[in-house]
Amino acid sequence: MMRKSNWFKVSMSVIVVLATILSACNKDEDNYPISYEPINFLSPDSSTVFVDAGQTLNFELYLAIDQAIDTIRAAYLVDTSMIVTNLSFADMDSIFFVEGFVDSNNVQTISGSFVVPTGINDTLGFRPYFAGTTSNPYTAPSYDAIRIIFRLEGEDNTSYEKQLKLIIN
Repeated sequence: MMRKSNWFKVSMSVIVVLATILSACNKDEDNYPISYEPINFLSPDSSTVFVDAGQTLNFELYLAIDQAIDTIRAAYLVDTSMIVTNLSFADMDSIFFVEGFVDSNNVQTISGSFVVPTGINDTLGFRPYFAGTTSNPYTAPSYDAIRIIFRLEGEDNTSYEKQLKLIIN
């Protein structure tokens, strides 16, 4: 039978060992999102933003997948219908950003910029955001938007996509 003093010493030793193990497993906190998504927006911090025509939008992405990252690409589409669903990178033809990585990491942080067009085309400007008036606040929003699809590709040709919606003021 174990004496009380021995029992206390064993208990304290176990507590110290467990505390040491648990504190050693703590990771340093960083500024990156804790998410299960392969593509995360650090800046802007939302997947829908309001911008002005002609403005330069700076963005920063945090990429994390379970294999080495091969490329990140982006393409945009001017959406005048507001009913676009299931939009993918293959639906677009205006690629504005392509990045190849020299190191084979599975976590990358990249930044870039996108110059918002001044209009739908050379002669037609954007329809600015409108969500009703004080006399009729339930009017459905009407606006033109630009949708940017970021496409992340891994070494084994798997791909991930995430959309950023720019509502033109």
